Amino acid sequence: MTFLEAMQTRFACKLYENRAIENPALQEILESARLTPTSFGLEMWAFHVVQSQEVKEKLYHACFDQESVRTAAVSIVTLARPAPWYDPDGRPVKEKGSRFPGNLSDFIEDFRPYHAFLSEHNRLDCWSRSQGYLAVANMMTCAALQGIQSCAIEGFDESKVLALLGLFPSDWLVSLVTTFGYPAEETRPKIRESVQNLVVYH
Repeated sequence: MTFLEAMQTRFACKLYENRAIENPALQEILESARLTPTSFGLEMWAFHVVQSQEVKEKLYHACFDQESVRTAAVSIVTLARPAPWYDPDGRPVKEKGSRFPGNLSDFIEDFRPYHAFLSEHNRLDCWSRSQGYLAVANMMTCAALQGIQSCAIEGFDESKVLALLGLFPSDWLVSLVTTFGYPAEETRPKIRESVQNLVVYH
């Protein structure tokens, strides 16, 4: 299957078979998330894999009882760090920045004006969450290449999701909850606008 074939066959699956995802396939999906680019290469994220029935049931209720969560073989909660973690002079940014070649001070000064802009417009949390959307897109396509369907979910009670994972809102934001599994429903036809209606060349 080619990349575009996977994109054509992927759909938002609402109901899954009672069938596990083999570990090699799951690890490949997670690797596609790990390799996803982030702004300034900061990687201020984490991926919590929900497999146990007990945690799955709690996540189901935290996602307003969506069957996609209850029946999924795996749900991956993509997390992002909140605004205070991005302080240019703070330890997290310095630790991440020190991994790159060149002077850390140059990295910090490059990041500082962008951080100031986001902070001034109160967009740091939004910017941080949006990094996770890139990883989720890659995970869904990686899954589709292996015949595994998925559904990205924005409908959740963030405080409940963090609590069931044993996390604190001072440390984490929830970007998305994404379900994965083998579909127990028919593939729906792909409905998309034409390229001509979407693309503008300059």
